[in-house]
Amino acid sequence: MDEIEILNKAIHNLEKDIPITWNWDTVNDNKDIGVDGKLDLTINNQKITMLVEVKKDVKNHQLFNIIDYNNRFKNFLLVAEKLYPKVKKELRENQVNYLEENGNVYINKDGFFIYIDTHKTTKTQKEKGNRAFTKTGLKVIFHFLLDPQLINQTQREIAEITNVALGNIPLIINGLLETNLILKLNKNEYIINDNEELLHKWMTDFEQTLKPTLFKQRFRFQNKNQDWRTLQFKTDKTVWGGEPAGDIITNHLRPEKFTIYTKETTKDLMLQYKLLPDDNGDIWAYDMFWAANFNKNNNNTAPKQLVYIDLMITDDKRCKETAKLIFDEHIQPNI
Repeated sequence: MDEIEILNKAIHNLEKDIPITWNWDTVNDNKDIGVDGKLDLTINNQKITMLVEVKKDVKNHQLFNIIDYNNRFKNFLLVAEKLYPKVKKELRENQVNYLEENGNVYINKDGFFIYIDTHKTTKTQKEKGNRAFTKTGLKVIFHFLLDPQLINQTQREIAEITNVALGNIPLIINGLLETNLILKLNKNEYIINDNEELLHKWMTDFEQTLKPTLFKQRFRFQNKNQDWRTLQFKTDKTVWGGEPAGDIITNHLRPEKFTIYTKETTKDLMLQYKLLPDDNGDIWAYDMFWAANFNKNNNNTAPKQLVYIDLMITDDKRCKETAKLIFDEHIQPNI
């Protein structure tokens, strides 16, 4: 669906709830000011002109740019085919006006206040038969993100390194080829088409599909005054993720929620690190799902790509700021 079609559907769905008149003016390519066009809206004889950016959707990592647009343009409006509830919440908190294709809208500007959030998201057809972004596929793709050359090892070697059944590997690779996330250079050689795009696609599916299945249980420190930095994990089995890992990497974040990824049992965690099971504890334990050799030289933390993603999928501004530091300093220079 192109930008004009998204805009037209959004406006027509808004008209079902609110009597409006409107006019759209596309920005000439030769006069590109950073937005797609200008939208004149008249409601109850009040007129406002909005500078509009049209998107299919907005992922967590794109919020920085959207908020920057909102700061640059006085009357900015984001129009999107669909927006996730967490994204809409963050847009409102940052006073970013938005309009969804289904007619959900938030505009709070110059005496205008419109807020509708009662329409269900328009369903889009899911990719059928693509095995790349199943739970198993996501585990394999994460290893490709950590080591892009792994994709050119034999399928048996990939299966052994990722601890995935051999029969899944060709299905996952074919799924990546179908979506143009990897390219085939010749009979036996592949290359990741766009590392950043694959990372952020993986982030969305990790949050929705894989991470919930990895959760083990919550814990608390036996000693409530425990200095978490003094814990010496067996890093082939347990590492910090999320906020503590972000603080170790950047020294920019004081963790409030603690995440660990582990291959150890509850008993091991209790005996080795004095962690006590507690449904209300501030330590969340998840299964480690990658090869332990990628933990080397990480200073007690999960791989930086996962730490970045853990922080990005939170609702916490501090975490997102730290995630951006990690991406800019440790990830982007290497992709």
